[in-house]
Amino acid sequence: MPKRKIIVAIDGPAASGKSTTAKELAKKLGYVYLDTGAMYRACALQAIREGISPNDISSIVRMLEKIDIQISYTEEENIIWLNGEDVSQQIRTPEISSSASAISAIPAVRYKMVELQRKLGKNGGFVLEGRDIGTYVFPEAEAKFFMVADLEVRAKRRFKELAEKGIKTNYTDVLKELKERDEADANRSLAPLKPAEDAILIDTSNLTIEEQVHKLYEITCRIIEKIDNNNSDKELGERKIKIRLANYLGYCFGVKRAIQMAKDAKVTEKPVYTLGELIHNPAIVQELEEQGIHIVNKAEEVKNSTVIIRSHGITKEEYKILKDNNNEIIDATCPYVKRTHTILKHLVKEDYPVLILGDKQHQEVIGMRSYGNEKTFVIGEDDPIPKIKEKRLAIMAQTTQRIEKLQELVYKLLSNFNELRVFNTICLATTQRQKAAEELAQESDAMFVIGGLKSSNTCALAKLSSVYCPTYHIEDEKQLASIDISPYKCIGITAGASTPEEMIIKVYNVLLQKSGDFKTVTSIEEIPMFKEESC
Repeated sequence: MPKRKIIVAIDGPAASGKSTTAKELAKKLGYVYLDTGAMYRACALQAIREGISPNDISSIVRMLEKIDIQISYTEEENIIWLNGEDVSQQIRTPEISSSASAISAIPAVRYKMVELQRKLGKNGGFVLEGRDIGTYVFPEAEAKFFMVADLEVRAKRRFKELAEKGIKTNYTDVLKELKERDEADANRSLAPLKPAEDAILIDTSNLTIEEQVHKLYEITCRIIEKIDNNNSDKELGERKIKIRLANYLGYCFGVKRAIQMAKDAKVTEKPVYTLGELIHNPAIVQELEEQGIHIVNKAEEVKNSTVIIRSHGITKEEYKILKDNNNEIIDATCPYVKRTHTILKHLVKEDYPVLILGDKQHQEVIGMRSYGNEKTFVIGEDDPIPKIKEKRLAIMAQTTQRIEKLQELVYKLLSNFNELRVFNTICLATTQRQKAAEELAQESDAMFVIGGLKSSNTCALAKLSSVYCPTYHIEDEKQLASIDISPYKCIGITAGASTPEEMIIKVYNVLLQKSGDFKTVTSIEEIPMFKEESC
């Protein structure tokens, strides 16, 4: 059991598992659990008792002047005292939950509660949970977690919890109340619900309480160990920061191919365009623009020109328009994406219903979908499964999806269909980069993920890394200026499939300088890889 006492901040929406996990984590660490939400609930209860509306700010402020909220601790729970009365059970009703969300948005209420919370937790040894602990109450907390779960999963949890307490309600009302509360918490002007920049995201949708607690405990212990090691280094005057690259990162085959085809395109009197951004990387798009290759967003706008088809592909309708308008076409569509089009064509001929796992707004998926028919559906990670009458189904995936998500979807569908055909259309490079990022993140104090903010595969790398350590998704080295890396001893770098080697080198050199090492590298080969050097 770790001896060092730190602040552990756990945030997230209602019924994401914060309270139960925080209580058990505090026990395991030998810390005190502090339910900050209970303080706001106590305020809400007092307002209801006095007949004060959350909109009556002046009356709320006067109420705060005479209200007395105290907390005492037992091994099992916090006891909430309101003006000398134990109200621990009375504050757990849906009515109080709804009112607490509204009253917590009042600045005067928040200032008073936050003052109390900071006073209680200032010396460490506390696990605090709420909605803004890591962003507002204790932004300096050493361990920050943001717990999330699917809305329907949370509603089922809350309904079960209320039923066990003998509180009568129904699932539909609980679902509605949670949805409204999410919106209110996310849109309030003061300290809205959002993860801290350096918070570690924990999706509890498919985790048991035991798994949640174990995960947070292991990560917290690693954080404490790293803090102790860093402090030791400081004391010895040996502050060293190791910076390592993921074993697989940067340009994939499809992106390299597309860029080369664009650079080889002859810019003459005949205009040259890309239909949409060639790849999701602003630096490369700008470079092509300077070369004379411009972006056009609609196929109808281009006639008698040269058109480069982006690596994500286009719809079959757009392809026909380009041909009909007498354009020369340079098809830079990634071969992995092309393969999905071919598979879909065959499945349509065989009259199969098809389910595509992917982002329905992403250009790759829009292009894929165009080769399907009315039996072709797109499903996101958190979307409900569409109603399909037939008992056979084919499953595909956007090339940048995580293999684990495809597997989860298959498992969900196994019992629903007599025939299930699964096509693993996830690019090998994507899988390699995700696995390498995950391995590196587990061994790092912080991760820097380089790539376009609109890049699907880069966003996936950032999301994956954030499970294990603070993660910064950046497009270029300029964004490093405002980031303090001094708390970290070991930093990992990965990059999306659209990120050029030059950008990775620039980021690495700036991180070196920020760590106090003013040497520079000129090639990837000079940078330590994860497999070559450990922390």
